[in-house]
Amino acid sequence: MFTEIEEKCLDLLLEKDMLKEKDIRTLFVSATIAQKFERMADHANRVARIGSWAREDKLDVPSELPEMADVVHKMVQEVLLCYITDSPQKAQEILKRDSQVDYLDDVLSKKLLSDLGSQDSARAQMRAQFLFGGRFLERMGDLAASIAKRSYFIATGERLKPEASGIA
Repeated sequence: MFTEIEEKCLDLLLEKDMLKEKDIRTLFVSATIAQKFERMADHANRVARIGSWAREDKLDVPSELPEMADVVHKMVQEVLLCYITDSPQKAQEILKRDSQVDYLDDVLSKKLLSDLGSQDSARAQMRAQFLFGGRFLERMGDLAASIAKRSYFIATGERLKPEASGIA
């Protein structure tokens, strides 16, 4: 899919003698954004499988996972709006939410790893799966943040610097 989008972008550039700078940024950045959305979908599928296993086995899901999923879900909704509406301000808001996902992932990791060795094998295995779920959600947040940065670039022609976006 990425290759097809990239080829279409190049074809459009060749067809036009003169494109506006924003149009060229949109063409090239959109191919990267599509690839990032595809990776997010792969991660979402993995998280859904982990949730399904937990439900089948009637396991308690750590509270951080649904909280992370909620934040990431909102980030994805916002990044779609950001891309469609060319909202640089919305891009900066999305980057701030990413640090919330990172924090929740850290809390989850510490919580699940603190007594992993003292668990029976089946419970330890599921806790490891929850760790993977947290990591997948964290990556989805990172991908949404990356898309927000690229959307900001499309809208403004400038790259967001980490200190300007509120991230380290």
